[in-house]
Amino acid sequence: MAVVLDLSAALASTFSHDASIRQQAEQHLDQLKESNFPGYLASITNELGNEERADDVRQAAALQLKNSVDAKDAARRQDLMAKWQGTDAALKQHIRDVLLRCLHSPKGDVRKTTALVIAKIANIDMQGASWPTLIPSLLNNMASQPPAAVGTRQATLTTFGYICEEVDESLLSLENVNMILTAVVAGMGATEQDEVRLAAIKALTNAIHLARNNFEVESERTYLMTVVCQCTLANSQPMRVAAFQCLQQIADNYYSKLQSYMTELYGLSTKAIKDDDDEVGTQAIEFWSTVAEYELELLDDGKDDQCKNFIGSAAEYLLPLMLECLTKQDEDALEDEGCWNRAMAAGFFLKLLARICKDRVVSQVLPFVTGHISSTDWHYREAATFAFGSIMEGPSPVSLDQFVRAGLPFLTNALKDQHRVVRETTAWALGQVFEHLHGNEADGQQPIVAKESLPPLLSALVESLQDEPRVVYYVCDAIRLLALGFQSSDGETSPLSPYLKDLVQKLYEAAERFRNNPCENSGKAQVAAYEAINDLVRSSARDTLEFVGTMLLQVVLGAINSNLEVQITSHQAAEKMATLQGQLCGMLQVCMERLCRTDDARVALVPHRDKIMETLLSVMARTQSGAGVHEEAMLAVGTFTVAVGSDFEKYLPNFIPFVRAGLQDHMQWQVCLSTVGVLGDVCRAVGAAIWPYCDELVSIILANLGSPNVHRNIKPELLTVLGDMALAIEGAFAKYLDAVLTILRQAMAMSIQMVSSQDYDTYDYNNLLRRGIIDAFSGIVQGLGDDVTKGTGNGPVSRDRLTAELPAVYQFVASIGADKTAGDSYDEDVSRAAIALLGDLCSVLPTAGATLAGAPNKEWTALINFVLSCGDDSLSSNNVNWAIDLLRKATGGTTF
Repeated sequence: MAVVLDLSAALASTFSHDASIRQQAEQHLDQLKESNFPGYLASITNELGNEERADDVRQAAALQLKNSVDAKDAARRQDLMAKWQGTDAALKQHIRDVLLRCLHSPKGDVRKTTALVIAKIANIDMQGASWPTLIPSLLNNMASQPPAAVGTRQATLTTFGYICEEVDESLLSLENVNMILTAVVAGMGATEQDEVRLAAIKALTNAIHLARNNFEVESERTYLMTVVCQCTLANSQPMRVAAFQCLQQIADNYYSKLQSYMTELYGLSTKAIKDDDDEVGTQAIEFWSTVAEYELELLDDGKDDQCKNFIGSAAEYLLPLMLECLTKQDEDALEDEGCWNRAMAAGFFLKLLARICKDRVVSQVLPFVTGHISSTDWHYREAATFAFGSIMEGPSPVSLDQFVRAGLPFLTNALKDQHRVVRETTAWALGQVFEHLHGNEADGQQPIVAKESLPPLLSALVESLQDEPRVVYYVCDAIRLLALGFQSSDGETSPLSPYLKDLVQKLYEAAERFRNNPCENSGKAQVAAYEAINDLVRSSARDTLEFVGTMLLQVVLGAINSNLEVQITSHQAAEKMATLQGQLCGMLQVCMERLCRTDDARVALVPHRDKIMETLLSVMARTQSGAGVHEEAMLAVGTFTVAVGSDFEKYLPNFIPFVRAGLQDHMQWQVCLSTVGVLGDVCRAVGAAIWPYCDELVSIILANLGSPNVHRNIKPELLTVLGDMALAIEGAFAKYLDAVLTILRQAMAMSIQMVSSQDYDTYDYNNLLRRGIIDAFSGIVQGLGDDVTKGTGNGPVSRDRLTAELPAVYQFVASIGADKTAGDSYDEDVSRAAIALLGDLCSVLPTAGATLAGAPNKEWTALINFVLSCGDDSLSSNNVNWAIDLLRKATGGTTF
């Protein structure tokens, strides 16, 4: 057994209010963990199991033990799991024994934290059946005679709940699941103490997804439903809350089995909504929201036949109840961003109801709105306004037309309401109108926001930019959504054109007003103001581009450079400046994107080119805190490359060092990802001019592709950028061909292996990986194609190397066609790209067609049939049709 050290002082210090003491203690523990992992585990386990230690020491020991086997980061978690699995078997057994003993501790906090540690270790041990006595030991705690202490039974049930939540269900046998459910349901019995019953209902909530077989048997299903329903009437308020939370999980997992119980569930839930306290009533409403979300998903997926229409059937009874709940706002709670209460839950459900019942809700909500929107009680004014905004999505524009036209003047005036909450909800409701109706009018319907109504509406919105931050946030969002409703394809003018300059100016002033305000809501309002400016620019018509290309562009550049001169004196100030500079770089990017949509407007960028690039390089050089600034600046450079095209070559010497740094920034993976994308933009812009930098860049890219420390989402993009590079430097890419083909072969093998998982997350990632592989091959084949077909340069060698890869490539493409994770459907973009790649190969390599015709797997033809069934895609159909015709000829007349 490892040497045990006294870590009580260090563990106690991890809870110190003094940051330096806390940090020193954590460093000491981390050093011990790295230098002597077995000794570390033995020592913290000893502290956890010592009943004479202070509670905070034992709590800290449990947390340290949990963090020794689990982490949020997936790669780190895998490393810790492997480390635990490699630990001495006797030490691991000792730790398990101590943990099980701690469930009997008289200290409640120790028992609860221990329960979680047991589940974390069980998640590892059950993969190798290394803890076969765990479930029997826990069951014994529940079945022992005389009964174990209340605290032990409570902790055991909590442990069961954590195990069901943490452990992959494939590792739990049906026998174990049934024994756990039996013990949990027994713990919910009326003869148990409230603490035990509460732990049991929470455990059942975590375990309910494992009860599929039980829910298939009517008698077992009914028994479970009866026990849970009885708990909704318990004397204990926490138990009633937990019971409704359990019903939410049942509705989400076993919606199709609810029919026989809905009458009772309706009665129990509506009684709780009307008569119980706020927390219980909130959870009762959440039950109906869960049902509504499930039905919406069915309807959106075209599975109308599976929808039981529970919401539609109960709508006329539930709607008045929810509208009444809207009036029960808690003004203090409204100041708390994290608060969720009955009024908020009712508002959320109302929005779901409107999406399901559509036009039916209008006639029921209209009297409530008209009856209370002018009430002397702010609760009713706010509730009526919220009800108005909540039904903007779902009902048809025609059914809402008169309702909205009559309501808009009220809302415009209500922006001046004496109560802040009413003003806030009013701005939100206007945003709902603009998002769902403005610009989405039915044929023949007059615009919801008419040109003549803009002056008073915009005047009220601009005036409200002087309001409190929470109101300003929603006002900015309303302006943003109003602009998007006027968006057109480079129209000569827009109804907003006369107001654009003033709107942008007022929004910018609002953002500046919140700049030095430490309030969190001020920061959100500032971001919302910048986002509103961005969408005003995106939606701007041609007659406003002079303003965008001269005044606004210069204001943004001036602001960024002014901020570069500010002296940063604290970490908090650095983070705030990072956010601000990121927003301004984003605004600069939007201005450039808008100007690039037309050639005449693009000219406006010419005088500012050097200043723009100099500014962005300075931002990246001065980044002190967070990935945000670097990422936004890098993305702005990507847009700049599109704007200047091949002229970007002059900036390469100063820019490439930042590309190198971004590619090597594995910790801030979003920065690395954006850098990869911008490098692709640069390759497309400058072409062969990227060649002098390729040795270093390709080396870094290949190292990233082979590194386990690089986030997996980056790797498909790295493959794509290799294709971009090959297209840019053409025949010169032959220098890297062997190394790149080796990586691509490994990537294809990984992709083929993923097909067997039948997991949708894996399927989605595999499609990203497939697209990266295809992009890389397509870029290489097209880039080297001229030399290969003409036999010039390294063409013959490249031809032989690519020809040798044909069987592997065809097997890879066939694996896409054989993937049935999504049934008979495929990712359309991947399918089109795969077909185009086959066409490229057949057009460049003389034997590609014959090799494809003789390939043992013909599943690639399924991709062609799928794409043909998808119809025309104007962006890629010509390329795909060319490839299909070429494949027919190259393979000797294969029919599709």
